[in-house]
Amino acid sequence: MEYLDQIMGYIQPAIDFFMPGLLAYAGDGAVVDWMPLGIQLGVIALVLALLMREFGAILIFTVVGVIIHVIVDTVMPMVRGGGADGFDFAVFAQQFTQMDYLLYLGAMAIGYLVAITILSILKGLVFRGD
Repeated sequence: MEYLDQIMGYIQPAIDFFMPGLLAYAGDGAVVDWMPLGIQLGVIALVLALLMREFGAILIFTVVGVIIHVIVDTVMPMVRGGGADGFDFAVFAQQFTQMDYLLYLGAMAIGYLVAITILSILKGLVFRGD
């Protein structure tokens, strides 16, 4: 377990850096809801890893994953609420100027980069072509 403690010692400053954004947009302000965030990230990353043909496109697929994540985050409350709230573009555009939201997007970008990389390596091991 000392290896895990050493690894956590290396990545804990990064987690602390991105935590305000994760608390604000992936949680309730006090704690991060890791399960819905992980499921959403995992499903999107799995689809993108299956679509990715070569590893050189990892940065493009990471950006596409973050864009899809933002779209799902925006549309999901409207779907759950029956579309009664509508869509306010001014509020949507304003959140891109807030530092907490940019930290959230940065955390999502790192998450998608790691997840798509791991899943594409596994895809390469399972689906070997001629």
